[in-house]
Amino acid sequence: MCWIKGNTLTQYNRLDINGFFLFYVSLEMNAIETLNYMIVTIIVTIGFLVSIILYINNKDRALSATLLAGILLCISLFAVNYTLMGTSFFVKYPHAWRIPAFFSGLMPPMLYLYVQSILNQQFKLRFRDYFLFIPAIIYTINFLPFYLLSTEDKRALIVKMLINKQLVAQEIDGQFPLGWGILIRLGTGLLFCGLALVKIRKSKVALLIKGDEDTQNHEIYAWLYHLTYCVLFSFALLMLWFVLLLSKVFELYPAVSLTSAGCILLICGYLLFKPNILYGLKGMIVQPSLSSEEAIEDRLHKIDISNHPKTSFFTTEMRTEMSVRLENHFKNNKPFLAAGYKIKDLSQELGIPIYLISLFINQEYGKNFNELINDYRVDYVEDLLKQSPDSQSFTLEAIAQSAGFKSRNTFIGAVKRNLG
Repeated sequence: MCWIKGNTLTQYNRLDINGFFLFYVSLEMNAIETLNYMIVTIIVTIGFLVSIILYINNKDRALSATLLAGILLCISLFAVNYTLMGTSFFVKYPHAWRIPAFFSGLMPPMLYLYVQSILNQQFKLRFRDYFLFIPAIIYTINFLPFYLLSTEDKRALIVKMLINKQLVAQEIDGQFPLGWGILIRLGTGLLFCGLALVKIRKSKVALLIKGDEDTQNHEIYAWLYHLTYCVLFSFALLMLWFVLLLSKVFELYPAVSLTSAGCILLICGYLLFKPNILYGLKGMIVQPSLSSEEAIEDRLHKIDISNHPKTSFFTTEMRTEMSVRLENHFKNNKPFLAAGYKIKDLSQELGIPIYLISLFINQEYGKNFNELINDYRVDYVEDLLKQSPDSQSFTLEAIAQSAGFKSRNTFIGAVKRNLG
């Protein structure tokens, strides 16, 4: 077993009883470390429980909720791992040493896919999305020889690294050249966080251009920014520690574990006080992924995308009830004829929360609220022109205003989109 960076384990796998005793004494925590351990332990326990509850309650296996549960689980394991490095846990249970490795590599792509699923109202992972997990798999395989070591050899190697935590960062138990493993992992984490921030920014700019000023959207964008920056800070802290050798200035692992605990509190706090973040954005066009052939056919024949299989947050009974209520309200009361009609008005009239109506329209109609309202207005104009011959002499501005459109251009654009 001489595979570890050219050094044989015999240099440190024969620790006598006195050596182990001295090492255990060196791991005794002071008052501050004990307090840190207790705080992180409580927060991590909450994180584990919330991730389990979030996954179990996600009966329809909505993609965004599943990914968020996974992110919370990974961050919790991340925090536990760095907290336990200040104790003798891994010396007692050496087989647990590199178990969190896969999850630490898994969390960055999951964060990016979560942001993508929220912004695109995505219902399932696409085939190419699975390739984003390849770095996590490679990073885990890097430690395969360590997993095959005997218990005593693992323990000896862990003791060596815990005595000098610079060796942990260099990952002398992995197969990559010294220091390359953590650089690849941290670089991947920073890359995915950066891509997530770019995606959020582009989506927000696109929505602002469309003139969407919905409060719910701003809250969700704030949530995505806070989550991504929090994770980014954890990776940046580790990167600075490794590159600038900050371990000579302060102990990094308590800082990383507390930062991870802060991420857990952020997620749990948002879920408690703003549950609408689970349901995505209003105003985003929602449709399942189509192959190029299906996309062409959909454009040519105007296939109703609601007939394509997709995961829905709503049960069949809920969809039927909400559809009947919404369509009867539009048919009988025609609220869309009022200029400036907003989704909050519809929410008040039906007595249904805004985020649920927004999600329902996105999922069931494959449109955003404004597009749905404008389609009803175009249908109203068609009926008006058929039933009232006098309306043929009206100007476009008059017809547009009678249907609730704010301007002639908006009316023309809606007609073109609806009727081709």
